Amino acid sequence: MSKYCILLFIVSLCVGCFPTEKKELVEPVVLPSVNWEEGETSVEGAATEGEFRIKFETTAGDFTFLVHRDWAPLGAERLHELVKSKFYDGVVFHQVNPGMIQFGISGDPQATTYWDKPIADEPVKESNYAAVASFAKKGEDSRRTQICISLVQNSYMDSEGYSPMAEVESGWEVVKRINPEYGINASEEKIKERGNEYIFEKFPNMDYIIKATIVADESDVDGAKGTQK
Repeated sequence: MSKYCILLFIVSLCVGCFPTEKKELVEPVVLPSVNWEEGETSVEGAATEGEFRIKFETTAGDFTFLVHRDWAPLGAERLHELVKSKFYDGVVFHQVNPGMIQFGISGDPQATTYWDKPIADEPVKESNYAAVASFAKKGEDSRRTQICISLVQNSYMDSEGYSPMAEVESGWEVVKRINPEYGINASEEKIKERGNEYIFEKFPNMDYIIKATIVADESDVDGAKGTQK
């Protein structure tokens, strides 16, 4: 046996003699334990005035929506129901491009199936300018759970029936730094079928919502306003 081979053999034996740091397996996101069959999705009798706030705790930082019921009462009420049911907890920002961020497919396929109930279109009362949020839609009366946050002036969406219902009141810088690495490459159909199992298998660095909650009042919110008309 050559001296080189003997040296390699000794080194390979010694490697196992020293303790190596053990990496803990970290679950990328914990989904809420919810019995979706007991949920409610009715938006009948939605309030036509008043505002409320939603705090989104995310892997990129925290930001807050100021929701205007008078802009789109059905959309605002559906958003309120989704947050109260913990639907957005664990939801990824699956589309991030220079003009828009889109999220709202649950990491739990059962939740996505349960909330697959569209609400009617509403008049567009406010333009889709930067920092404004609207429900995504594909065709008439197709709004469900996905939300678009405009990063720039997207007035073209007005004529396509996207009805703004909220604006980013604080944490605008957080919204703008949500990871754009994967663009729009994630398949919406595969997220619906497999949930976050698919996401973290194919897109491990994708930012997501840790927790979304209704905020009691403005004093619970920190940061400067991000609304841009």
